[in-house]
Amino acid sequence: KEFEKLSDFFWSIEKAALTPGAQHSLKEFFQLRERLESTNIHTKDTHYLLVLGETSLTQAHKVYFGSFQGEIKFISSILDKDLSELTPRNRKVVTSQWKTELAHTLEKIEWKKFLQELKNLYSYVYLPVELEVESFTKIETDEMQKIFDKKLKDEIKAALGNVNLDNSGGINRRLESFVDEIKVILNNEYYYGTGQVRYNNITQTDLVNKVLEVYFQKRILYKKENGIEKKVSELSAGEKRQALINLVYAFLKRDSGRDKMIIMGVDEPENSLHTSLCYDQFEKLKEVSKNNQILITTHWYGFLPIVSEGYAHFLRQANEKIHFETYDLFDYRAKIKKDVESSQNEIPHNFILKSTYDLVQAIFYSIRNTQPYNWLICEGESEKIYFEHFFAEEIVSSKLRILPMGGQKKVIRLYNYLEAPIKDEEDKDNLGKIYCLVDTDQTRCAEIGNGIPNLRIKRLSNEGKNSMTKLLSLQHSDTNHTDIEQSLNPSIFQEVVQSITTNEKYHVLHIQNENGNTDFINNLRNFDIKDFFSENEGRNKILFAKKYVEILSGSSDMPPPSWITEIKEFFKP
Repeated sequence: KEFEKLSDFFWSIEKAALTPGAQHSLKEFFQLRERLESTNIHTKDTHYLLVLGETSLTQAHKVYFGSFQGEIKFISSILDKDLSELTPRNRKVVTSQWKTELAHTLEKIEWKKFLQELKNLYSYVYLPVELEVESFTKIETDEMQKIFDKKLKDEIKAALGNVNLDNSGGINRRLESFVDEIKVILNNEYYYGTGQVRYNNITQTDLVNKVLEVYFQKRILYKKENGIEKKVSELSAGEKRQALINLVYAFLKRDSGRDKMIIMGVDEPENSLHTSLCYDQFEKLKEVSKNNQILITTHWYGFLPIVSEGYAHFLRQANEKIHFETYDLFDYRAKIKKDVESSQNEIPHNFILKSTYDLVQAIFYSIRNTQPYNWLICEGESEKIYFEHFFAEEIVSSKLRILPMGGQKKVIRLYNYLEAPIKDEEDKDNLGKIYCLVDTDQTRCAEIGNGIPNLRIKRLSNEGKNSMTKLLSLQHSDTNHTDIEQSLNPSIFQEVVQSITTNEKYHVLHIQNENGNTDFINNLRNFDIKDFFSENEGRNKILFAKKYVEILSGSSDMPPPSWITEIKEFFKP
């Protein structure tokens, strides 16, 4: 009953019903609820929505509802209180009484059991930054058992199926008889107990866990390299961490189902490793994060171009306080740029410089990898949305990474940083490739040529025409404004606009050349479309891009634009 009351509250609560402080801190909750509801899988009729954790971690753990805990609307919901009981005169006293009653309610054994059941759904594995022999051995034998999959445990359980645990003459009966005899000899002054009413006997699960523990305690992990075998416990700290992450990857990569969800914390995966080796570590962590939750601390900004899904929380110290800046990794560079500008330089510029320098180094080492990465560097988030669709095959087969930089100048700057080291590289045949793409503004770009064999830079241009969009060098004299929205299929463009806005001034009424581009003046003859993309702080570009890809995905016979095909040719071996 209490779950139902709570779930009703969480499904229906509005920001306006909360205090300003709670509204601010619960932004992520409302975003999460919106995502759940948008799937049409999780609804109020099919799922409880409960947002809770625990507090008093150094004492008896207690259920805790975070920012909701002190909200009078929340308290009245869970306790079935009538808000009309509150008056200006008694509000303070009654609120205090309700909070005390809530605290007593959450002390009930049912809530404690629920909290324990909730925690039992998870296994937490932690890999610290410093790994001594003793701690490594403990992690290798004890921690790794937490991530064994259910299939393996079920197979061991099946093998133990005939073991007599509770029947006459079984293991539990014999052990109980033994400890009772000891208790009698000790005149009942001492006895063995678990401190619990239940779970006193050995279970089949206990035996499975013990089998795994003993099996791996009897074995030592070795690393075999160039025909030489060496105990992993004797390797350097960085190599030990590398071995553990490789093990975690191997265990979690097995898609065999688990009886618990895995949360893994890793301190500085890059510690004591050469940059070229860091890629493999972060790639493995990225791979297993698809089905598990991975938390990482790191000083290495090189992970940013590798991990494009998730969140990064940057910590900085100012005025003796620790500040957090949180960024969606899908478009972190553009967001960082905006934050630095809006903070009036409160966020220091070296925040970006550190990221840029590590980024350049990270990309350079990535294209020199044994299995090299390839890169498509673009201006913004909307470009990335289109490119992840158009280059879906290359993302898998050619390890292509798409990186939005947050503007034309930043793309050109990255190109300049990368040009010199790539030019000096002798073995260019085995290098990955980098393609930098920018829009055409109404002013000339920097005087840069086409690039070098492994590093190319071009700009989109319609040359003031309604035919095919072209890829021009930055030296070309054309300055007709062209961005990616003006370089798409005009028929799909028309369909997208009409599906996402009812404002007729934005609708495309006529297309001059259906086989051409989407030049707003020469093909679509609609000047108001420019205004549409500038509205909503530019977020309409993102909304449009997602809808365009959605419609394009349902049209199997629609070929990509010719300029996309040209870029694809560049990445072919």
